[in-house]
Amino acid sequence: MGDLSIAPIEEIIKKAISHIENPKDFSFSEYINQIEKKAHEIYLEEEKKAIKSKLLKKFNSNSVLKQILEELADLIQKLSVIIANTRRARAGVSSEYILREALLRYAGIESEVIGKMKGKNSYYPDIAIPSQKELIIALAVKRTLRERWREDISIFKYYPNSAFVCISEDTDVSEKKLKDMEIEGIKVLFLPDAVYEKHKEYIKNNIRKMKVYKLSDLPTWIRSILS
Repeated sequence: MGDLSIAPIEEIIKKAISHIENPKDFSFSEYINQIEKKAHEIYLEEEKKAIKSKLLKKFNSNSVLKQILEELADLIQKLSVIIANTRRARAGVSSEYILREALLRYAGIESEVIGKMKGKNSYYPDIAIPSQKELIIALAVKRTLRERWREDISIFKYYPNSAFVCISEDTDVSEKKLKDMEIEGIKVLFLPDAVYEKHKEYIKNNIRKMKVYKLSDLPTWIRSILS
């Protein structure tokens, strides 16, 4: 079957950004949210085109109806697996590129997407500021906060100026998860503004060892370290 032929992540994100005329009309957190929503819309359109292309290549005008239906059922089943795997693989990577582009276009902050390479005695962050070669700040980036946040606890061991950044307003944050993150070693956490506001009283009264900020505060936090 092969993979679906869909535009590269960076191309989709830059196309999404081009639809947002004035970033300063939004908070930094909302700007990221707007990019993510538009990029998802564009991705779904690209996905639809790719599926249509595969179907048109599979069937021809001489196919009889029964053969078409039988082959279509099998093809759709296989395509559904490909689609699910493609979306899953792109979701994490797109978050890194969205944040990189948002930092640059909204706040003029240079950064480099590294992508993770893990070993027993090493850890590489998702984003390096200003670059991997001249790394001053390390960021771990997730779209949502499922169990995989534990993979990034090591960032605070290897990089003194580091933070865990969650970019999606759809993230699954709970009071228990916040406390678990604090206990297990997350030192600095940025949450989308709306998510932060929802939990700010709990954070204020119960979180002591983990610094939790609104996502819109990220550019200011970065500048305070770089200055």
